[in-house]
Amino acid sequence: MEGSVLLLWKVILLEKDISHLKSFFPRPGENEEIPIQFIDMQEKLAGWSPRLKRSVYVDDYKDTEDLKRVREVTVLRVYNWLSDGESLIELSEMEKSQFEGVVDMFIKHGGEIHYTRIKKGGRLVNHFRLENDSFRGVKIKEKLLADIL
Repeated sequence: MEGSVLLLWKVILLEKDISHLKSFFPRPGENEEIPIQFIDMQEKLAGWSPRLKRSVYVDDYKDTEDLKRVREVTVLRVYNWLSDGESLIELSEMEKSQFEGVVDMFIKHGGEIHYTRIKKGGRLVNHFRLENDSFRGVKIKEKLLADIL
């Protein structure tokens, strides 16, 4: 009985530890990765809403009247495989160009795009990389379904 309670507690703790990776605005730690699939990229205006106490994305300057610290950003809409749903990632110009390079490689060679954040200059910045094997350390032999049947 005690062993099963301990096991259940560990499963709940594990689920709690990755809940920030399953959110609509995921922010992985330095050694955490999220497998993603690119959906869309849009240029938006972002600003802080004191009334809502969060950042808000708008399309037109006239909608920024009540916002503070208004800036132009690139919003990346992705499919988050951990949450089994969509997520948004705000990108700087440098992060956008790095992501576009990874997507170009993905189009040419396939694989799986992973989203993480790495430390640069004392702060965490968004970083994307292409993983060729979905399962690390496991070699999967490619076969056609027609050959198997």
